[in-house]
Amino acid sequence: MKILWLVDFPLPALAQELNIPLQASGSWVTALLDALAAQPGPLPQLTVCCFGRQIKEPVVYKAERITYRGLSYENGKAALKAVLDEEQPDLVQLFGTESEQALWLFELFDARRILVYIQGLAGPCGEHMTDGLPPRFLRRQPLKEVLAKRTGGLTVLQQQQLLLNRGNREKSLLRQARHVLGRTDWDRRYCEKLSPDVCYYSLGEIMRPGFYEGGWQRQSCQAHRIFLSQGNLPLKGLHRVICALPSLCELWPDTQLYVAGWPPPDKGPLLRPVMHWLAEYSGYLADLTQKLGIAGHLHYTGVLDQDTMRQQLLSAETFLVASSIENSPNSLAEAMLTGVPAVATAVGGIPSMISSNEGILYDPDEPCALSRAIIWQWEHPQSADLKARRARSRALADHDPGRIASRQLEIYEQLAGL
Repeated sequence: MKILWLVDFPLPALAQELNIPLQASGSWVTALLDALAAQPGPLPQLTVCCFGRQIKEPVVYKAERITYRGLSYENGKAALKAVLDEEQPDLVQLFGTESEQALWLFELFDARRILVYIQGLAGPCGEHMTDGLPPRFLRRQPLKEVLAKRTGGLTVLQQQQLLLNRGNREKSLLRQARHVLGRTDWDRRYCEKLSPDVCYYSLGEIMRPGFYEGGWQRQSCQAHRIFLSQGNLPLKGLHRVICALPSLCELWPDTQLYVAGWPPPDKGPLLRPVMHWLAEYSGYLADLTQKLGIAGHLHYTGVLDQDTMRQQLLSAETFLVASSIENSPNSLAEAMLTGVPAVATAVGGIPSMISSNEGILYDPDEPCALSRAIIWQWEHPQSADLKARRARSRALADHDPGRIASRQLEIYEQLAGL
């Protein structure tokens, strides 16, 4: 059986061979490769086809048991056709749903032999990008849009439109899909709405290895410390967390919020208003923090690798997901595996990952729901720890590498026989 994977970034083995930078995200793809390689018995003949902005011409790199093919976006459709014609795969597994090359695949290959692997869903993310923000973020700002683009950024409205455009491509693809691999009840319903006859296969993802070790202990964490794994996009809800902080600080003056990522740009007091105007969302966060008087309670960690991410989880009393929409955030899975008590929004696919017996779920649109959830958790530490232990047990089962790899091979065998 010949399987071809189509991925929209160079995997580490290919990136190292080509001496180009490694992508920070996408560890689940490499983890699945490693888990498949560890399975007993013969494996399918696997070719991994990667598109990359820094790949200038088609390349082939043969590693042990895997062939990597790097493709440039320039003349990318023709290059993809050449690979499909040469490889003649029995099945193509497509990672991601909103890219241009994903649509090329459906033009060039039999949809009945394509397995669409859903990570996130761009369209719903675009629809919820501005949840909880002031109306001014929904207005066109032509001058700011031009200046932001020249400095490598986007306004909130531009970010929203980018996701909505990707969402339109995504919907077009999912309407053609015959086989979809997903993880949550939410993404299943979304796919079945677009393609009622789609065959949906449910399978968890493999997380980075360090998080399976667990290790969180209440006596070792910092009391009243919250960790949010992403705050740069409005979709992730940092503005709502900042608004909830004063009520927490009033009860516990030592409350601290740690956010993965970089702080708003600051070029000094003279340029600060201009920078906050131009860096629209981060500037809004900085102004909001100052207005609420909680600047000393908010800390940005910079970009985190596996080890520093794990240390943030071990140091926190609460891991928080404040997003307006998510499918299956890997950060939540990693937190559950580590054992830290979790508070998360009851949106999208999150209730398929964690229940109220394993953490605290809240409605992000309900006033004070976030602060109430954290207050309950901090006032009931024994109950919070019990939930976290249940969450860890569930995550170990849901994200077990051997089980996931075995099930993936079963799906390949099933589809190859159709």
